[in-house]
Amino acid sequence: MPSRSLRKSAPLSDAEAESLRLQLLEIIPRLRRHQLLDLADTLHEAARERRSGEPRHFDMRV
Repeated sequence: MPSRSLRKSAPLSDAEAESLRLQLLEIIPRLRRHQLLDLADTLHEAARERRSGEPRHFDMRV
C-alpha cells in the first residue's frame, strides 16, 4: 500500500478501505477504552474529510 503521508489529501480506495476494515476487525478486540475512543475520533475525522471531497449533489426542487 502506498504511504499515506504522501497521499494525505487523497481518499482511500475501496480496496484500501476494505483492507483497513479487515485489519481493524483483528485489532479492535485487543484495544483499551481510551485507544478505542482515539480510533473512533480518527475514523470520524477521516470520514468527514472523505465526504468533503465528494461532489455535492444539489436538490433543485428546494
